[in-house]
Amino acid sequence: MSLDFIDDDSKNKKPSSGLIWNVLTTLVLLSTLCLLSGFMLIFVNPYVAFNPFPPPTLPPALSFPSPTATLPVVTLPPTWTPSPTITPTAIPPTATQPPTPTPVGPTPEPTLTPTPFPYELQPGTPTYTTSQVFHSDQGCNWLSVAGQVLDATGQPVVVNVMVRGELAGTPVELYAISGTATNFGPGGFEIQLSDHPIASNHTLYIQLLDPNGLPISPMVYFDTHDTCEENITLINFRRVP
Repeated sequence: MSLDFIDDDSKNKKPSSGLIWNVLTTLVLLSTLCLLSGFMLIFVNPYVAFNPFPPPTLPPALSFPSPTATLPVVTLPPTWTPSPTITPTAIPPTATQPPTPTPVGPTPEPTLTPTPFPYELQPGTPTYTTSQVFHSDQGCNWLSVAGQVLDATGQPVVVNVMVRGELAGTPVELYAISGTATNFGPGGFEIQLSDHPIASNHTLYIQLLDPNGLPISPMVYFDTHDTCEENITLINFRRVP
């Protein structure tokens, strides 16, 4: 009787052990399925909420603007219509009026206009002298124009002096500054024209200029002589009172 009892107990224990293994196997399978499902979801969409290591967020893709035509669209007319031809109309000649007769009488004297320059030619000049007085070492090998520039009270003034024109067929453009040739006076200047006397008749002129090169005196034409006694032309300027 004791043997039968042992056999019945062993028979009852076997089914309970198999059930436990079945349950564990089922849990393992379910867990495996869940893990596989999670891996598949992460593979398809790495940004799911339960992914413990999501990839960094990519910056937005650059989008380029669509090209837009900027040239104006020219629309041609459906047909071309020639412009009407304008026929000139003959204009009748206008009668010419006879000239108005000029009254016979004395011609009015021209009105003298005062000089617009602040400096004018000093009365009594030009005059002539010899280089043997001022340039004794040169003898007769000299030709120049010299003089002084003074204000209205007779005081020396420093300005630019220019000589331009033509001498013996050669263009001339020379400059000096008043006050640099004091042997002709405190406001004296001198411009050498040649190394020998040459005669000329109003082919050269002398003029004063301000620091900007603008004229401040009229153009004064002068003559030169071909003798040693008159190979320096003296011209003085004074300020208009």
